[in-house]
Amino acid sequence: MVLIYIKKLNINYFKIIIIILLSYFVIISYYHNVTRVCLCVIGKKENLYINEYINHYKKIGYNHIFLYDNNDINEEKFEDVLKREIKYGFVSIINYRGYRGKLNHPQFDAYYDCYEKNNKNYQWLSFYDLDEFLELIPSNIKINKLLDNRRYDKCDNIKINWLIYSDNNLIYYEKKPLVERFTLPNYETRGNIHIKSTIRGNLKTNYWNGTKDPHTSQNNYSSCSSSGNIIKYNSPFNDPPDYKFAFLKHYHTKTIEEFCNKIKRGRATKKLDFSQKEMLFRIKMFFSINNKTKEKLAIIQKKLNISIN
Repeated sequence: MVLIYIKKLNINYFKIIIIILLSYFVIISYYHNVTRVCLCVIGKKENLYINEYINHYKKIGYNHIFLYDNNDINEEKFEDVLKREIKYGFVSIINYRGYRGKLNHPQFDAYYDCYEKNNKNYQWLSFYDLDEFLELIPSNIKINKLLDNRRYDKCDNIKINWLIYSDNNLIYYEKKPLVERFTLPNYETRGNIHIKSTIRGNLKTNYWNGTKDPHTSQNNYSSCSSSGNIIKYNSPFNDPPDYKFAFLKHYHTKTIEEFCNKIKRGRATKKLDFSQKEMLFRIKMFFSINNKTKEKLAIIQKKLNISIN
């Protein structure tokens, strides 16, 4: 009787081990086949906004964010406000502090580096700025489910159009989420024809190799709009904009106070230029999206020392 009991016990242990092993392989197989999506982004002086940005992309299902810190050496650090997301492995900080890039284009170098190091581990990699919030349609869908759709089978680059939001006639920064402060999209501005790229992983050539455009590459990979329509030309534009399944809420200007700070910060895509010509060009762009008022002009005079009629 004792031997029979021991044999039954051994058989039960064997069954338990088999069940554990099968469960393990099922889980591994599941995660191996699930579409993994990461986000590559470069930022400078964005600590006021970064948590909202990170939480947004976490909510819509991104698996990881590679954040290139392009602050100057003695400026603020993303680690100071993202400790939790770094600790739990959702955000990786890549040190580009003080780095201006080989051609004074640190953004291009960051995009190349991010794709080079991560394209084997993710089926798709997105390249969006810190003022660009991806919106999916329907709103309850996750990014991996969107990208799994057969409409993108022939696409190596999904070009997502901007939808630029105005300043809501606000003047100063408020400690509130962007989505609460800026609720008025400007459908009329031509800026909406701009796109940003979500790129298929494991391409033979680094998608950003030799590019001089943060919107799209010069490589001749196949591209499509959010609807899956093939875009035959290699361009940073998609005209008319396609908002059917996805678009980028682009908080391009925020308030005039914040926009002046953005001008003084400089760009990540070109040599630092604080000339009056450059500042006037950017202010003109601001008022192509937002209403011109005396109060806003006074802020420009105070912060940039430039008079605008």
